[in-house]
Amino acid sequence: MAYIDHGPSSNFVKASRETIWQICEELFPRYRALCGPDFRDSLQILQKYLDLEIKEFATGTEVGDWVIPPEFVVNEAWVEGPDGERVIDFDDHPYHLHIYGGAFDGEMELEELLEHVSTHSDLPDAIPLRQSYYRYNWGLCATQNQVKTWKPGKYKVHIDTELNDGALRVGEYYLPGESKKEIMVCTYLCHPYGANDNLSGVSVATELFRRLSEMENRRYSYRLCIWPETIGALTWIDANRDKLKNIVGGYEVAICGDDAPIRYVQSYYGNALVDRAFAHALRNSGLPHEILEYDGVCNGSDQAHFNAIGLRVPFGHPIRGGHITPEIPGKKQIGYAEYHSSADDLSLIKPENLSDILEITWDAIQAIERARTYKATFTGTPFLSKHGVYPYQHGLGTGTTATKSTFGGLAYYQLMIDADGEKDLLAIADGSALPIEAYDDAVENFLKAGLIEDTSGEDVA
Repeated sequence: MAYIDHGPSSNFVKASRETIWQICEELFPRYRALCGPDFRDSLQILQKYLDLEIKEFATGTEVGDWVIPPEFVVNEAWVEGPDGERVIDFDDHPYHLHIYGGAFDGEMELEELLEHVSTHSDLPDAIPLRQSYYRYNWGLCATQNQVKTWKPGKYKVHIDTELNDGALRVGEYYLPGESKKEIMVCTYLCHPYGANDNLSGVSVATELFRRLSEMENRRYSYRLCIWPETIGALTWIDANRDKLKNIVGGYEVAICGDDAPIRYVQSYYGNALVDRAFAHALRNSGLPHEILEYDGVCNGSDQAHFNAIGLRVPFGHPIRGGHITPEIPGKKQIGYAEYHSSADDLSLIKPENLSDILEITWDAIQAIERARTYKATFTGTPFLSKHGVYPYQHGLGTGTTATKSTFGGLAYYQLMIDADGEKDLLAIADGSALPIEAYDDAVENFLKAGLIEDTSGEDVA
């Protein structure tokens, strides 16, 4: 398996960064909800980049303990003040209206109106994002500074929304490998006008699979799913129970374009192959990062539904700022100030931040691909030169001090010690503090010389 140069200045990285940003710009203006026409249209835009299969599941269908909601359509929504001027208008910004808010027409005094209007407690110029999922209560949002200008009197409220029969849609892309065992990546697309939450994850995951589709000799199979948050994951799980047994693990990619350090939320187990691979990629990235223990739905979003009771499919979650989590004694609170607000726009995310997440996730997958188990055919210490595999080409054997340029040679020594059939190559690499790709040459030559054999089988991991 050739290891592709994807250092910060490589053309490989630059091309990916441009594609990621283009996806964000194209999708940002769409008003998406859990189910509805703009969600469908957004998946169709993504089909220009990746040949997604769009699967539909009828509204009203029971999926486990849940029911797929209707499609949500907004015709118009506005509030007129006592002077006849509009103080809120959906056309100005869609966050003025609760997603899945019900229809309403009526007049009321300012005091009553304010009971139905949410503002952002920390950002006076931002409109909060609010939802009425599965309740369909009407509600409005505005900035603190807007509300301060409203005068007492009668206000006219007009909300024209529809809840229609339709479908929940999932964009799915499957890449077969040598094994039916698969690694799954998921991300969600339902937030309207949310750049960090979550066009960041959608763009990174799409480009990741564009790259995977060009990778030859894939050991594992790979599946990408893009759906509405929570109900999309639950719908897919309900419809694909037979596929779950083949999923070795997965990643939910989301909220990864802001300036916070890279964080990785572990799976329920904490030491699954996906966890070890991502931790390995982070350690070797040289970038500031933090690894968080699994914390259910607080940190997890769709990750939690795969790690849930009765399933326990190990899913990790690369993020940056992340979902705002509650203040719990002994637990680290995370999140970013602009979360679920109109301030979460394209100015908040940066191409280089998205690119870093892409490259680390790519490195994690490369680690997963390399994490085979090898068993020595020799006993004791072999005379490598006799077998024609001494790492002279890596600068060893001349008495010089080992440096980063000789890592590939040091891997020969480590493989000679650790290839006992008990530890996979990822564990060996972590134990040696060498990046796993440093072992490529040693593994290839040891196999050719018959010094080791691959004992991985179908069910490694």
